[in-house]
Amino acid sequence: MSPRKRWLLLALIPFIGSVVGGTAVQAQLAPAPDPSPLAPGDLKKPIFDTQTPVYDTTHAAEKSAGTVVAEVDGRTVTLGDVGDAIKELPASVSALPFAELYPSVLAKLVRQQALVIRAQQQALDEDPAVRRKVKAAGDQVMADALLHQEISRTITEQKLLDRYNKEIAGKPGPEEVHVRVIMVPTEDAATALIAELKAGTDFATLAKKSSLDTTASVGGDLGYARLDGLNPEVGAVAFSLQPSQFAPYPVHSAGSWFIVKVEDRKRVGTPTFAEVRGRLIQEMLREGVGDVVTKALADATVREYSINGKEVSSGGAN
Repeated sequence: MSPRKRWLLLALIPFIGSVVGGTAVQAQLAPAPDPSPLAPGDLKKPIFDTQTPVYDTTHAAEKSAGTVVAEVDGRTVTLGDVGDAIKELPASVSALPFAELYPSVLAKLVRQQALVIRAQQQALDEDPAVRRKVKAAGDQVMADALLHQEISRTITEQKLLDRYNKEIAGKPGPEEVHVRVIMVPTEDAATALIAELKAGTDFATLAKKSSLDTTASVGGDLGYARLDGLNPEVGAVAFSLQPSQFAPYPVHSAGSWFIVKVEDRKRVGTPTFAEVRGRLIQEMLREGVGDVVTKALADATVREYSINGKEVSSGGAN
């Protein structure tokens, strides 16, 4: 054996001994290894974790509502602001897809913030009349929130279902009309367009050319709508017409003038509980207002005064 090989062997002897010795000790003391989790075993338990994961969604809605979607001179507009504004729209509009409503509602809120900034620069927020209106608006929000909270506690799924079975189940559904509209800014413009319709001009073609409504591109077509889904003035006229008829006079509503045509009428089937649940909740909320107001007044001290400042009546508190 060459001197070099002899030197390598001597250098490796301690290392080889420790590895072999360690392995022997482990073989004597270590427990047998667990079977592979992929081994079939007795199949009494699933090999993989099949439990549905649980995610902590606490405050998720609040976090989402706080997402900033625009800034105007440092004043933020949040996703919650957009959602609140959509809720204030008429039911027939707020039911549209969020993706369609979002751009226009956000633009409106941005314009509003710009106007508020300009108003504050002109110290309008210090005007007594403006401050009274701001306070009145805040008071109304608080009162509405209390009414919703107090009445909601009394509304249960069983009460909703009982009301559905009593008032809706087994009865014909509401009537719907297929409506088209043309919206113009003045009564004279509407009257002129009605004259064209009487002369034989196609309604959809005229709507595409002249209507300022968002439905102009589809010939003024609002689709099928129920009475409570239309502006009161437009709805009253639409439900007085028969299929293929248009109103012979302009309809004034929401600051504009409308020409209304009905394409078709139908009565829908009995709505399901899920379809009317939201409506039933709103009805019960409105009906519960009186009780909450009565209780609030009973717990408050009320004094009324004449325009001269003299007390004319008073109420007690519990």
